[in-house]
Amino acid sequence: MLTIFIEYKVAEEKREAFLQQLSLMPKRLAVLGASGYRSYEGMDQPNLFVETFEVETEEHYHQIKAWRLADRDFCACVAGGEAKVHVWAFRPVE
Repeated sequence: MLTIFIEYKVAEEKREAFLQQLSLMPKRLAVLGASGYRSYEGMDQPNLFVETFEVETEEHYHQIKAWRLADRDFCACVAGGEAKVHVWAFRPVE
C-alpha cells in the first residue's frame, strides 16, 4: 500500500472553479484505484491544498500522477500550472 500526497497552490481568481473540480475528485480517483481520499487547505496559507489517498501499486501511482498532470482544467487553476503540482508516493517504513 502506498500513500500519495498531491500539493499545489490555487490561483485566487480560479478558486471557485477549482473547488467545483475538487468536489468530484473522490469519485474520479476511486475509479483509478485510489481509496481513503482526503483534501486539506492550509490554515496559514490560504489556497494551498494537499490531497492524500492510498493506492495498492506503484503502477496505480504512476497512472494517477500522469492523469493529474495532464488534466488541463485542474492545472489551469494552479498558480504556475502543471510545473507547480507536486505529487509524491510514500511507502511504510519496515
